[in-house]
Amino acid sequence: MNWLKLLLFLMLATDVSHTLAQDRPPNFLVLIGDDMGVETLSSYGIGTPTAITPNLDQLAEDGVLFENFWTEPICSPSRADILTGRYPFRHGVPGPLFSFWGRMGVPQPERPASAHKEALFSPLGPVEELPDAMPEEYTPGLLNSELLIPELLKLLPTPYATGAVGKWHLSTPFNENWLDHPNANGFDNFAGPLTGIAHSYFAWLHVENGEVRQESGYVDTTNSENAIRFIHEQGDNPWFAWVAFYNPHTNVHLPPTELLNSEARALDPNAVSTENTQPYFLAQIEALDTLVGRIMAAIPEEVIDNTYVIFLGDNGTDRWSGPPAPIDPQRVKMTTYEGGVRVPLIIRGPEIEAGARIPYMAHAVDLFATILELAAGDDESVVPADRPIDSVSLVPYLLEGADEELREWNYSSVLMGELSNSRTLRNSEYKLIIDNGTEELYHIAEDPAELNPLDLENLAEPERSHYQALKAQLEVLN
Repeated sequence: MNWLKLLLFLMLATDVSHTLAQDRPPNFLVLIGDDMGVETLSSYGIGTPTAITPNLDQLAEDGVLFENFWTEPICSPSRADILTGRYPFRHGVPGPLFSFWGRMGVPQPERPASAHKEALFSPLGPVEELPDAMPEEYTPGLLNSELLIPELLKLLPTPYATGAVGKWHLSTPFNENWLDHPNANGFDNFAGPLTGIAHSYFAWLHVENGEVRQESGYVDTTNSENAIRFIHEQGDNPWFAWVAFYNPHTNVHLPPTELLNSEARALDPNAVSTENTQPYFLAQIEALDTLVGRIMAAIPEEVIDNTYVIFLGDNGTDRWSGPPAPIDPQRVKMTTYEGGVRVPLIIRGPEIEAGARIPYMAHAVDLFATILELAAGDDESVVPADRPIDSVSLVPYLLEGADEELREWNYSSVLMGELSNSRTLRNSEYKLIIDNGTEELYHIAEDPAELNPLDLENLAEPERSHYQALKAQLEVLN
């Protein structure tokens, strides 16, 4: 144990002040949908059609729904935000980490003859085949010097068992331990594809605690089974399970019909194309929902009653998936418009009021402080004072009925060179976007669809004061 982790252990062991009603520490089940904006769930009431999601609808009825929750506009930074409680300019993952299947030492498996057709997309558009790797100079993954939630939970007086399944997307060959990166950063067990895209949903390179093998079946069914296995193995130990689904990320396809209960079952599995993605995309969300239901149903009642279930999207919907109005397909994933950063967040668990809706700002980084406070009490004691943390605990919303903004502002960015280079900041009323030097200001409280940019040359008060304050704060956040 290095000096930093020893310091954390001593602080945690001597300064745990807040206790919940449970006799045992609560468990945490974090469920992540990939490329899901708020318009994808009927519980948000934004646009139609939405997917058939009875399990996520029930989760919203049983828990708290956050109406203005932001992530980064792209997947790797959002995941790093959650686990570190820090923005990308601190944790060093400003954009997506691309796939390096060719360096895993095992060739890609053949897709089974029974596999459904998949329509492939890169960030630039439809492709015939996904690229194997990106240029050598691209960013490494999350550095081991970062402190992640599972590392801190393992240092509590009652240590947590920690498991991650599914999409990792936080390491590359430029990390010295990239194949066992989750294990080197606090997870006792990892099982899933390591990369941002599973080469196929029906055949992929599966990594389990550093060992690579060819796998086939259906990737998210396997991910859900591994999540259930991890949870069942913990017995009475408190646990933290990170379950990162690939659905509904590209490749667009029809999932196995056993995961579908709607008319989506009638879709032709071999007819998906780059021109008719929306019904297949919605079927992917329906399949995700079915697997969420399976995981929840597999957890004994007395265990689920002591478990905080957290569902979120990692960024907005991909434009290739046909997002419905009022979402503009050019203002979604990879942009800092609301369609790229505003995603679902639903939390249920012990002492949480059922059916509450929180209209105030929240951010992916906030789950760091929230989970640590729910687990340990005083979240400010778990990290050294000289380590900047951007996380704001959401516990006052969850357990105390807070009815005010806990954040002064929300921040998000995507830095991908020529593909996208944008940062945004909002307060409770206004939102500023700076994209490659171009500025846009919106009265976001009255114009949530961002249809009417304000004229920066003719701002009246209080518009000008908000603009100047937001721009000054953005200059600090880099």
